[in-house]
Amino acid sequence: MLTGAVDQDRKRLLALWRQLGEEERRGLLRFAQCLANESREAETVEPAVADLPLAIPRPAVESAVAGLKRLKKTYPMIEADERVLGEASRILMQKVLGAADAEVIDQLEAFFAQRYQGWREGRG
Repeated sequence: MLTGAVDQDRKRLLALWRQLGEEERRGLLRFAQCLANESREAETVEPAVADLPLAIPRPAVESAVAGLKRLKKTYPMIEADERVLGEASRILMQKVLGAADAEVIDQLEAFFAQRYQGWREGRG
């Protein structure tokens, strides 16, 4: 079905093209070329990763799971690989075993700070 939509767009564009004067056609071609160039550039540019942790403040009251989500956003340079997820899960398990949210979040913050320091030193 996608081919049908593409064909309809092509026919519509051609009909509009025929209604334009020579100068408008050149303008449309320049515009299309700009769009194509932007599209190619967007595909080749990798998103920048912050070098410093983002300043996301810790709320006065926060659940351990919300704390983990906040820390993942605070440290976007730390990839959530198997080691990170495993250790974060181990720390969160303490909540299930009865630890207070604040205590678990303190441990998560220390863990993420340690991982960040390792990342900065090149062994992250």
